[in-house]
Parts: sequence; structure tokens; C-alpha cells
Amino acid sequence: MTELQLPYEHLSPLHAAVGVAQKGLRPEIPRHTHPMLVELIHRCWHQDPSSRPDFTEILEFLLHITMKVAGKGEVKEMYETFSG
Repeated sequence: MTELQLPYEHLSPLHAAVGVAQKGLRPEIPRHTHPMLVELIHRCWHQDPSSRPDFTEILEFLLHITMKVAGKGEVKEMYETFSG
């Protein structure tokens, strides 16, 4: 995912689907991943779909993370461009 590699390459599509759906199988998150991004990833992987963030929440959270890491003006301009 963040490493630009296919997750579960060693599994058949069926085994990967069963592992994810029934056993909570998830790709490994690289150690260098920002802790706030790790938090978002875990929220998106929540077993209960109603506990997962919606797309608006995800965008806001990503904007928040990006503003902490990058320049605020540049990020705000980019956000406004893509949010319509």
C-alpha cells in the first residue's frame, strides 16, 4: 500500500479475501509511516464498517496531517483546488 507493492502477493485472491474478511488480515504498515497516518489507516480498517471514517472525514484528517508536515498555505490552496 504505502510501499507501492501488492499486498498478499504470496496468497491467492480467495485466501487473501478470506484472511481480510474473517481473520482481520492487514498489510504491514512500514515503521517510517507518520503516527497520525497509522491512526487513520487503523480507523479505516475497523471491523465494524459504521465505525470507519467517511470520505469527508478522511479528507479532513489527511489535510490536518499534511498541514502539520508541510506549509499551511500551499496545502490549503491545494485542498481548495480539489474540493471544488
